[in-house]
Amino acid sequence: MPNGGSDCCATCWFNPKARAKLENGPVAPSIRDFCEIRKLEIDRPYWTYCANHPHRSKSPDRIPIGPVWSGHDVHRQIWKPSPDTEDSRRHLLELLALIRERPTPEYPIGVYRDEVIVWQLGEFAEARGVPGLRRITKFDPRASTNAADGPLVRTRERLVELAQEALRKIERASALRPPGERSS
Repeated sequence: MPNGGSDCCATCWFNPKARAKLENGPVAPSIRDFCEIRKLEIDRPYWTYCANHPHRSKSPDRIPIGPVWSGHDVHRQIWKPSPDTEDSRRHLLELLALIRERPTPEYPIGVYRDEVIVWQLGEFAEARGVPGLRRITKFDPRASTNAADGPLVRTRERLVELAQEALRKIERASALRPPGERSS
């Protein structure tokens, strides 16, 4: 496949062109690559990615999670930032509460979904995430997927680091905020 990974927009359930290919085969030239949940034209679908892709979640999640990346393999850069809405912040907080110490298997290229969730809460300096982020900093960094999950072992080392970093960002933002003002 001429791309930077199979977790790209060209294979995403939120791209009508990708869906049409799966359902019907050849696609009319009038159907464009488009992200339905972000309302975003995708010019390079084989080189564009996000945490809402089917390789990152077992079920469709229509609320954008984190930014959109472009590039290839491990050289992905943020192309479009995450939408900063109350719905997206609330959803990130809900997803944060679901993160468990033992990681689940996931597509190994790019950033893992739970890492995007934690990182994005730090970027938003979302103070409501502090209890969940503190919980994650207590995870055993060596906690890993089981051998039965597949040949690629995943640990919690990076997730714990990201949670610590997110807490520092929230703390810095809180120190700069006028008294009584919230982060959301």
